[in-house]
Amino acid sequence: LFSSIDAPQGDLPPLERQRHFKLSFLLTMVIPARSSSKAYLRGSDKSFSTQTLIAIFFGSSLLALSFLAGVFYNESTHYDVSLKSNLRGAATLKIPVSVVADTLIDPNQDSTQEKKGTTKHNQKKWGKIKTRPDDWVMWSFHDMHSEFKCSEHAHDQNKPLPDLAFWNYYRDTFKRVVDNDIEFDSVLPTEGYTMNGDGKQPYYAKISPGKGRGLFASRDIKKGEVVHDGNASDIEMSANDWRSMAFALPQKMACDFSEWTWTQQTEKGGLYKIFTAFNISILMNSSKAPNTMPKSSYSSKMYALRDIKKDEEILTDYKIYPTKWEKVGLS
Repeated sequence: LFSSIDAPQGDLPPLERQRHFKLSFLLTMVIPARSSSKAYLRGSDKSFSTQTLIAIFFGSSLLALSFLAGVFYNESTHYDVSLKSNLRGAATLKIPVSVVADTLIDPNQDSTQEKKGTTKHNQKKWGKIKTRPDDWVMWSFHDMHSEFKCSEHAHDQNKPLPDLAFWNYYRDTFKRVVDNDIEFDSVLPTEGYTMNGDGKQPYYAKISPGKGRGLFASRDIKKGEVVHDGNASDIEMSANDWRSMAFALPQKMACDFSEWTWTQQTEKGGLYKIFTAFNISILMNSSKAPNTMPKSSYSSKMYALRDIKKDEEILTDYKIYPTKWEKVGLS
């Protein structure tokens, strides 16, 4: 009974909850009924009472342990849910996974904000929005990547550059299903972001031969100069934020979202976190001969390794940030 109602026990994973319920039911209902039937046929009240009491004792004990396990699981299992500012280094609030699942806006439901303020979904251009499954909080990165058939999309080198309609819909979706209070940069996402007091970052987006979408220097860049600063661009999210966003996006856009997500530690010995960005900075390609890199894997600020000529492609090496989905709740 505890397993089937909205009690702390209900916060156990679904499969575990089913196992607890079936075993408890077996011990408290089936076995006593069977033993009482046999006792009745034999005319033995003693056999009935002994076997029944033993079964009920063990069944009740298991129910009690299941309930306590639910309480413990509820208190000890948490995900990071971002507060108003999701920029790197922002504070995060620990909330139980059950509360996260219950309070996140359903991406498959219309909202007043979506009807009034978001860019219209271009199904022909971006694909269909998939219905969110009941077990969505259990899905891994690879589950989503496979379900959305993202491998084909990732290898398509003819994908167009994301236009302003794309970025507006992409950002509006994040605000609708993850963080309605987030404030994006005033610089148009097709142009980048405000990197520092001098203005925008020193690159622009265009199609890169053999690589698809990429970034290119908008002026000559000197060795040692800051080329990209993730502190001013990157957004941190929790595992459930990531899942909510993925299931709220059209198929092709969801695949872009998965490509544009990475895991990173921001300090030595620190927790791995999930990051993405909502402007063209996310289009930087990887190379075995990069010209732009951070000083360490804990940093998001990237510097020119050599002089970079105007209109030369900006390249980094993705391997600097190890992919650790198991460390962030997406394995």
